Amino acid sequence: MTSEYESSWQFFLQVMNTMHLLFDAIEPELAEIALDPKSFFLLGLLEEHPYPAQLAKALSLPNPTITFLLKRLEKNEYVKRANEPGDLRKYKFTMTAAGRKALLKGQTIVGKELTSMLGQLTKADRNQLFKLFSALK
Repeated sequence: MTSEYESSWQFFLQVMNTMHLLFDAIEPELAEIALDPKSFFLLGLLEEHPYPAQLAKALSLPNPTITFLLKRLEKNEYVKRANEPGDLRKYKFTMTAAGRKALLKGQTIVGKELTSMLGQLTKADRNQLFKLFSALK
């Protein structure tokens, strides 16, 4: 018999496996717009979290990884860096028009793949899954 914690662990592993399946499926199409899954999700959180430290916390990624991703997004002209008034060591990032266009394209790619993955469930099961995940706080 498994303990409550073992079944929670198995649930966590299943959620992570599903995320990896999604990332693997979307990666080729995201690459066509010079994004990878981490860069895409960073771009999606940028307006809410415009500072690198905020992004690192929101994405549970180390600061050097965030710096690397932001530099790559900057090189592709998806984000713009600006000095923070009063603190020249701090940078604030904003999304450019090209970044917004890439984000919308990425959202379409993710939406299409999630629709395909969730299509394996009945409509009632999809609604129940959404309801259950929405209840988690």
